[in-house]
Amino acid sequence: MFKMAPQQALSIIDQVTRGKVWKFKKQVSDQQAQVAENYLTGLGFQVERAGGEAPAASPIADRVDLEDEAPQPVASESVEGADAEKAMAPAKRVAAAAAPGQSPKGLNIGFHGNGTGLLKIMFVNWLLIIVTFGIYYFWGKTKIRRYLWEQSSFAGDRFYYYGTGGELFKGALLFTVILILFKLGVEGTGQMMGPEAMMTAQTLLTFAILLLLPAIMVGAYRYRLSRTAWRGIRFSFRGTRKSATALYVKGYLLTFLTLGFYWPYFVAQKQEFWKNNSYFGNKEFKYTGTGKGIFGEYVLFLLLYPITLGIYMFWYQAAVDRYNWSKTEFAGGRFNYDATGGQWFGLHFVNFLLLMLTMGLAYPWVIVRTRQFVADHLSVEGQMQLTEVVQQAQKSSALGEGAADGFDMDVDIGF
Repeated sequence: MFKMAPQQALSIIDQVTRGKVWKFKKQVSDQQAQVAENYLTGLGFQVERAGGEAPAASPIADRVDLEDEAPQPVASESVEGADAEKAMAPAKRVAAAAAPGQSPKGLNIGFHGNGTGLLKIMFVNWLLIIVTFGIYYFWGKTKIRRYLWEQSSFAGDRFYYYGTGGELFKGALLFTVILILFKLGVEGTGQMMGPEAMMTAQTLLTFAILLLLPAIMVGAYRYRLSRTAWRGIRFSFRGTRKSATALYVKGYLLTFLTLGFYWPYFVAQKQEFWKNNSYFGNKEFKYTGTGKGIFGEYVLFLLLYPITLGIYMFWYQAAVDRYNWSKTEFAGGRFNYDATGGQWFGLHFVNFLLLMLTMGLAYPWVIVRTRQFVADHLSVEGQMQLTEVVQQAQKSSALGEGAADGFDMDVDIGF
């Protein structure tokens, strides 16, 4: 992150840990300042910008070298023995001060949005979508995502979303072109070989689209994670489209052949695929659940679903969510979700009433209520080694942001 001589860096660390203020002597760009602020704030330092407040959102660089000047000379020889221990003392003090377990903010999950703020965004979006004959939909979707992302927080710091409407529009355009080409191919087959061949081609087209769905999901999820950041570090997804397609084809086929009893195992395998391939910086999430762990809940669901006219679905979903989160780990911390079926049912019942009584106008409040509910019931147990993630992640390059390779592009088709 900071490019300077070791002796100079140790001197600065010593000054800061003694309570003295240190600042860059050379002026840096807003982009560099944003990266430095996110990084240092994540380590527990108090950072102030000279010349005004930081912008609400600005592009994140993966690595920025910031040089500074200091009167201390650079040592020409390595420091050994007692001198080395003395020289490293400031660094050890600042490392201890920045340890995640000692953070005064705590590792709480929060949501700070409100229905009124979201309604304003949606109202403007609706007007512009009408005026632009639907084209503005992708830019409006991006504004909503950015609001929801940046109203969500972890350990006191907000998430940021850096996607653009143009990227969504490009992805949707690409997907539309592919569908048109397939459709033209089907119609051409019908004209050349007759109606029976055309029906066969349409069936094959439908089957091909179903096979493409897991690949499309991977592209969309990879896009969202690569445009999401926390404390200046981006998320990424490293699963492949090929693996997703194989997983989903196998899962649905075995579920069909076993009359539905393979479904819990398929659910666990999906969780494993999506979570184990998700990264924050250079560290991956880890899911350790199994189908056996939720099989009992699934059997109970099959028995009670018809008796309760489907209402037991909320209790089943809450139980599965609790299990899946309890088997999800990251950097030494484990997630905990404590919502009950009754609470989950109550949330959706009130949301349904709000939508019915307001003829859909309460939709922004429904979204906010649901996100607030999840944030209130989701927590982290143990101590996540977040400082280590931030420090190591600064050395990595553009996680999840590789160059496009043919059709293997990081796009979101706007679903």
